[in-house]
Parts: sequence; structure tokens; C-alpha cells
Amino acid sequence: MADEDPRAKWRQLPPEPERLVEETSVETRATDAGVPAVDVTEEFVRKYGL
Repeated sequence: MADEDPRAKWRQLPPEPERLVEETSVETRATDAGVPAVDVTEEFVRKYGL
């Protein structure tokens, strides 16, 4: 095709990446940040009573 439709540019895929970067999730915990652990039951009783 000599004259390609300019609206069809989205059909062209981007080039393949040179290397694959694997993403992993890192879980942060309260103890890692130096925050004391919270007992959920104790916190509920403190806020709302029994």
C-alpha cells in the first residue's frame, strides 16, 4: 500500500523492549516503620465500648 491511512497508526505496535524488567510488590508492615502493632479488638473496645 503506497498511501496508508494516517488513522491506522495505532495499529503499529511499539518496539519490543531490550530487556524484561520484572515487577514485584513489596509489602510494608507497621513493625518495619517502627509503629507499634494494634490489637483490633482492643482498639474497637477503646473507641466504641462493649
